[in-house]
This record gives sequence, C-alpha cells and structure tokens, in this order.
Amino acid sequence: MLITVTLPTGKEVVVEEFLYKHIRELLFQNNSLENKLKYLEGFIVTQNLNVIEKFITLLMLREKCIKPTVMLSIDKVDKEVSIGYILESFEETVNIRETINVGDIQLTLDYPSKFCINTNNLLSIIREIKIEDQYIIMDTLPEDEFLQVINKLPAEILSEVDSFVAGKQEAFVLPLLSGRHSSYNINLLDPSPFVFIDSVFTCIDENSYREHLFVLSKRIRDVEFLTNSSLIDILDYIELYKRECEDENEKLKK
Repeated sequence: MLITVTLPTGKEVVVEEFLYKHIRELLFQNNSLENKLKYLEGFIVTQNLNVIEKFITLLMLREKCIKPTVMLSIDKVDKEVSIGYILESFEETVNIRETINVGDIQLTLDYPSKFCINTNNLLSIIREIKIEDQYIIMDTLPEDEFLQVINKLPAEILSEVDSFVAGKQEAFVLPLLSGRHSSYNINLLDPSPFVFIDSVFTCIDENSYREHLFVLSKRIRDVEFLTNSSLIDILDYIELYKRECEDENEKLKK
C-alpha cells in the first residue's frame, strides 16, 4: 500500500507503508548503517529528494506506521516527544542553492541528496553538472554511475565544493526540537541524521516481535494478516485483546 505524505513545504511524497514484517527485515540488516540506509530509503517512492526531505519523509512514515511519538532524553530525563513537534523545526529551511563555474563546467550545489554516512555521499552536494550542452542530474544516477562521474571531476571542482560547504556551515546544522536549547542537533554533512532515523525505526527487539505475534495469534489466527499490519495496528490489537481478556475475567468473577 502506498501512502502520500505532505512535507512542511507543501511538497507531496509517496512512500510504501512500513509494516510489521518490515521491522524484522530491518533487524536482519544487523549493525550495518549502509544496509539499513539502503533498506529504509527503499520505502521512498518519490525520487530526486534532498536529504532534509528524505529525513522528514522517514519521520512521517514512522509517525503513521509505528508510533506518533519518540522517546528522547531531555535535560537528562526521558520524555516522549511527538514527531509533529520535531517536524516544526523543519517548517523553514534556508535556500543555499548556488551555481558556480569552473572552467567550462557549471555546477549546481545544494543540500546533499544522500545521507552522508560516507565521504562519497558527502559529494551529493553536487546536484547538477553542465558540460557544454550536456546536463547531468546527479540525483538520478545509480550509485556506480554517480561514482564514475565524481571520480572524473578535476581537483579544482572539489576545492570549490569545500569552499561552498565552509561558507554554509550553519545551514547544514539543524535543531530537532524547535524553540528550545537542546543537544539534539543533526548535521547534514555527517551520519547524525540517519543515525537518528535508525534509532526511531529500531522500535522493538526480536523477542518482543515474536511475543506480540504469539499473544495475538491466540485471538487472530491469520499470522500473515498480522505481519502485514503496521506496528501501530498491532499495538491496538494487543490493547483490545487485553481488554477482552479483562472483561472475560470480570464475568467469571460474578
């Protein structure tokens, strides 16, 4: 099933629903940040998004399919914070898009299109390249072609990218909690945005995953139906089942 979410900018993004079975599949990615990134980005159907848009999209997917709140340590106290509140921090972003010329090559630089979990992804700040009459939209290239283009760029272009990054440092660091001083900042040029996404999608462990299925299978025998539900639905089913059991116990006491 496809879901359409609307970003704070008004842009609509299509994503695939994140189901209960996907939690287990995500656990199978072990501790590889690269594998987890590839897996979770696979739920985003809309192409050519920058990393801020991807970050917001995955948070919205988490809100709709897992739980609308996340647990954060604020002032050394664990508190549930609504994802809606986190998203308020992204209602406005600075426009940093810039076009520069290096010899006969024209570059368009902007927020990266990839989560920067490695140095290659950092160069996704280069969004478009024009050489004479040829345009290369970097966001549309598969990974191997992206690397081929990057590896062929002259050294002076990489120097221009470094200068662009140095001049826009503040724009790349974004707070997660709007309106309050907090250590919860993400830097678009390091792994912190995806590390946060990974932490909020790692919502239950493998034992809890099996326990939920075991408990519900006593009432809903179609396990495939359960695994094709979202976690937010699974938690509702568990709550309803508990109430049903409590009601039955009360009747037996009378």
